[in-house]
Amino acid sequence: MASKTELFGGLATTLSVGIAAAAGLACLSSAVAAPLSFASSPAEIATTVLEDEPGTVAVGIWRDKQDRYVVQRRRVGSASEIVGGGDPDAQPLFEIGSISKLFTGLLLAQAVERGDLSLDDNLGKLLQGQAALKPETAAITLRQLVTHSACLPREPQDFPGYGTENPFSQHDRRKLLAGLSGLTLEHAPPCGAAYSNLGMGLLGQLLADRYGKPWDVLVRENITGPLGMRSTFQFPGPQAKALAAGYSHEETRAPWDFDALSGAGALRSTAPDLLIFARAMMAGSAGPLGPAAERALTPLARYRGEEIGYAVLIRGPAGHRTYYHDGLTGGYRALLAFAPDTQEAAAVLVSNTHAPSYKVLLGITASRYPTMPAAPALAPGVLAEYGGIYQVDKSNYVTMVPQDGTLYRRTTGGGFRPLSPAGRDTFVDTEVGVQYGFRREAGEIVGLDYSQGGAGYSALRTKAAAPAIAVAPLDRQQEYVGRYRSERLIRTDLIFDIRAENGQLGVRSGNWLRRPVFPVAAQADRFVYENGLAQLQFERDAAGQVTGVVLYESGVIRLRRMP
Repeated sequence: MASKTELFGGLATTLSVGIAAAAGLACLSSAVAAPLSFASSPAEIATTVLEDEPGTVAVGIWRDKQDRYVVQRRRVGSASEIVGGGDPDAQPLFEIGSISKLFTGLLLAQAVERGDLSLDDNLGKLLQGQAALKPETAAITLRQLVTHSACLPREPQDFPGYGTENPFSQHDRRKLLAGLSGLTLEHAPPCGAAYSNLGMGLLGQLLADRYGKPWDVLVRENITGPLGMRSTFQFPGPQAKALAAGYSHEETRAPWDFDALSGAGALRSTAPDLLIFARAMMAGSAGPLGPAAERALTPLARYRGEEIGYAVLIRGPAGHRTYYHDGLTGGYRALLAFAPDTQEAAAVLVSNTHAPSYKVLLGITASRYPTMPAAPALAPGVLAEYGGIYQVDKSNYVTMVPQDGTLYRRTTGGGFRPLSPAGRDTFVDTEVGVQYGFRREAGEIVGLDYSQGGAGYSALRTKAAAPAIAVAPLDRQQEYVGRYRSERLIRTDLIFDIRAENGQLGVRSGNWLRRPVFPVAAQADRFVYENGLAQLQFERDAAGQVTGVVLYESGVIRLRRMP
């Protein structure tokens, strides 16, 4: 929700939850040393997720008919420490962001199961006399809202932006309907998957209108109350003191409030409560939620290489599916994943937007849907024919670069990762469960098929040439690692934190997320950002030691290396 770059899932992601975003993030951040899975200990997961970020992380695992918990905390400049675990009644509270969409989806599934609403009901019918909708908007159905195929923008047109402190708090029902009345869609529905907080928030408001009760009351009466989820609500009241302090990197962040768009991300919860929810969903028709649970998990549409049910994202084939959603607000990240075939579930809640909770999903899906085993390396000359840029859709690409006997790949928004050959025209990244199969026509490579964790997509080869090199030599990367500062008289000092992770150089500017930078061929110590508009030139002293870096972006900023 509050990120400035590609993140898995939450309200502010540049790319929504999906396989493309997952692959991109896996490129920049180091893969987990031992892939995480439902079998991992909560402490191992918590340590991996929190990394060196301040904040609190709570992890719950349901496996072998038992629940296990851990709570870890790390203060700025300190080591992480375990501060809780076994007692499910003494758990910290977190914003769960877009996991709230699962509750909105379940409310719709319950309404459809009762016959109160139909997936084919459209806005023209549901808002008749309340909003002057254009024909394309009036044609949007509940099915399209709950599957992100309604052609709606990600946020309302008058959305204040994620740079504001509490961006969803002022969007009430009046503004929501006024925005819909003035909305002009680029295409008539349905559209291909396009993540929309507006759409899911609107769905929550429509449900509230249908039953004459606020969305949070519907959640309490139909889901959290019957399931005994005593720590899941929109308005925590006296329990607000249990809310873990939120962070974005090292800066504290205040909680978010919601009004008409509550159904998109307003809930707070705990790890034990989310495991209760997951177990009820996995129980299907025989469980406490009845047939609506089974309905909610039924695939309704394709979503970025995977499937989507009633807002829940689905990977894997029938009988071996993994269901999940994650969330992101100004100071919190969350992930809920569960597998009915093995009766396993994981809830990961962390009070820092920079904590890589996506690693847990990558590990779980890699363990459940393994790739082909790697084979012996190929000759550099053989690798050359795979190099190129492959287009997934209008905004997402896969770049393949052969370098020093290794084929490197990256997806839009991420850094490069090395691939290993696994068969004819097949390459794998076993750590994160990625597999690429190249397609040929008349002997020429024309595209590729991608799979990761039970999901996948296809891409066509473009005529654009791949970069000459993907990554700088590892020993050279280490020479750049460090912190750099530019002192400014009026504004806050600019600080770059530069790291080499999993063979990829990444730069964090201030409190923004770390972004990959790529070496410029034939220019020593020169790197470029993905957008091509910003470049870095590292500077050396007479002894060859790196002493600073120059940022070229709408001017020149020189940063000196800090001790």
